[in-house]
Amino acid sequence: MFRVLGTSGQSNPALDIHAGRHDMNRRSILSIISATALILPILAVTSVTSAQDQDRDRDQLKTQQQIQDKDKLQTKDQLKEKDQLKEQERTRERTREQTRKERTERPQHEKAERSERQGK
Repeated sequence: MFRVLGTSGQSNPALDIHAGRHDMNRRSILSIISATALILPILAVTSVTSAQDQDRDRDQLKTQQQIQDKDKLQTKDQLKEKDQLKEQERTRERTREQTRKERTERPQHEKAERSERQGK
């Protein structure tokens, strides 16, 4: 505790009490500063870790979205390809049916002539 001396060199009790409070306030402030200095690095590391976690989560979501988009495109391509194959098969079937109709519509003598030509 500090003693405040008056002009006569004697201690003033009222000023001594005030100095004591002032000293207590300084100690409190120093304690708070010390505690903050100890806790601050932990909070900083926590916030950096938290930011890194958020970055990692965001990157994972982007990757998942890209995979889903790729899967959708592959599915669309597969469906298009499947539809194209079905259409090709329908076209072949129509061609076969048309060919059958043409063969059945020909007169018998044309069929016989063809058989003779192929036999030669």
